[in-house]
Amino acid sequence: MKTSIKLLILLVSTLTLTTSCEDFNDINVDPTTSTIANPKTLISKVQTSYSGDRETQWRSLAAYHMSITQMISDGWTVSHGQTYKLDISYMEYMWKSSYREISDLTYAIEEAEQNPELVNYEAVARILKVMIFAQLTDTYGDLPYFEAGAQAEDDNLHPAYDNQEDIYNDFFKELKEAAAQLDDSKALEGDLMYNGDVERWRKFANSLRLRYAMRLVNVNLSKAETEAVLAIEDGVMENIDDAAKVEHGDFTVSTSGASEIRGNGFSQVQNFSEEIMVACETYISYLRDNDDPRLLMMFGMYAAYQEDATSRYNSKSSTETSVEITDEYLATYGVIEGYPPGYFLFEAAEDAPADVWSPRFVEKNGRTVQIDKYFKSLQVKRDLTRIDLPSIYQSYSEVELWLAEAALRGWSNFGGDAKTHYKNAIFANIDELVTILGAEPNLDINSDVYTENLWNNTADKMEAINMQHYVNNFYNGIEGFANWRRSGFPVLKPTTDNAYTDQALNGLIPRKLPYPNTEMNFNRDNLEAHLDNGVNFWGAPVWWDNSLTRGVDL
Repeated sequence: MKTSIKLLILLVSTLTLTTSCEDFNDINVDPTTSTIANPKTLISKVQTSYSGDRETQWRSLAAYHMSITQMISDGWTVSHGQTYKLDISYMEYMWKSSYREISDLTYAIEEAEQNPELVNYEAVARILKVMIFAQLTDTYGDLPYFEAGAQAEDDNLHPAYDNQEDIYNDFFKELKEAAAQLDDSKALEGDLMYNGDVERWRKFANSLRLRYAMRLVNVNLSKAETEAVLAIEDGVMENIDDAAKVEHGDFTVSTSGASEIRGNGFSQVQNFSEEIMVACETYISYLRDNDDPRLLMMFGMYAAYQEDATSRYNSKSSTETSVEITDEYLATYGVIEGYPPGYFLFEAAEDAPADVWSPRFVEKNGRTVQIDKYFKSLQVKRDLTRIDLPSIYQSYSEVELWLAEAALRGWSNFGGDAKTHYKNAIFANIDELVTILGAEPNLDINSDVYTENLWNNTADKMEAINMQHYVNNFYNGIEGFANWRRSGFPVLKPTTDNAYTDQALNGLIPRKLPYPNTEMNFNRDNLEAHLDNGVNFWGAPVWWDNSLTRGVDL
């Protein structure tokens, strides 16, 4: 199975690598992704590129979504968002790649519509198109939606912008219709996510409906309840086997900067250069302070033997030259931490220890390990930085957390009360880390005791549920950024005094990404009414967010 997946990934990635689309207009007339490919190939390519596109995972997911929400920190290029450094050249990558994928899916739908035997390809393309558009509108706000799929055919190079509320309403229609359209008697080949299992695609469509319904709780609570209940009644994920995920290929990461989609994009970023990505203390402290068994499953301390410590590259967890020293570091220094939010690794935090710039040392295997400044913080475990790490687009644990919130809101008990679904979610997430991602299980902590204590000790049950979303979303950071804005958890202290901070934010936290310069320059007439008082401002909330301060520690 893995061999066939790798061959298929190689085939579809070739389509991407043969072209370069530099602006929005090019994306919508890309000949290599339209006239020579069939629906099966187009869908397979999108399933891979959605998480395999290194540049998008680097310059959007890591640089902004994960670092704004204080999941990760970095030395410079990976985590601009930790200091709210405004870089439009980074921020446009998701816009370009998403519309490129939407273009592929539009062609797949158009081709499949002409042949009743291809109905499942049409339905799957519709589901994926919603998922990608949701990521896009959650990140940027209002955008071209209803005209976007017709641009290549109609030569519409200046598409109208649509309000996010109208876009979301169409999501519910599309997902419901696509789920009903799926036909068990028809083929679905080349499916890298569910291997042609139509019933699981139905569950995925309904689970996405549930996710997007819960987005609306701050702007249209009755709509949120109606759509959530309907999605649940139609059937959502029931176990971790229902998770929407894709496997990736294993290969040597190029340092040439060429576009790449075969491997896990987030892992490619961690393997790509000497830039060091570490965990942020905000994320780590929640796990550490609650004795969460996932802390040591996901993160560890890594450095190099003293003779190898001349290059930072040798101390990265993703390299074989590094040595894991978690136990030794704990025994010597007493605590393992993430990096303070609001600072790059080349800066010293305001309350940094006296030896911040000096190396630390531990003994391992009878040899001295040197821990320089950049490596005094936890890194992602080596096994979880591998290039063929699967990507999870929606997990069963996420769905259980939505069910917990629905129960807590009194909408109904779907298979249990809020506490039951909450505990199910944590158990499932631990299982997903081991079974899907390949993490080493933590046998030292009783998960049942942990979940019971955490629920009982958290007075605000909505906080309890949404902090678990925060933990779950480390491997789905775009969703993490969305749910922080929706729920207000975790409450984040904004970065205000870093030299790189965009002071136009006025002491608050970015709520979205600005529109690309190509849109500002070439589609301004359509975009104008959707700007924040004429300003392309990333501190303005999207429609369903409707708050400047939710989740901000003022």
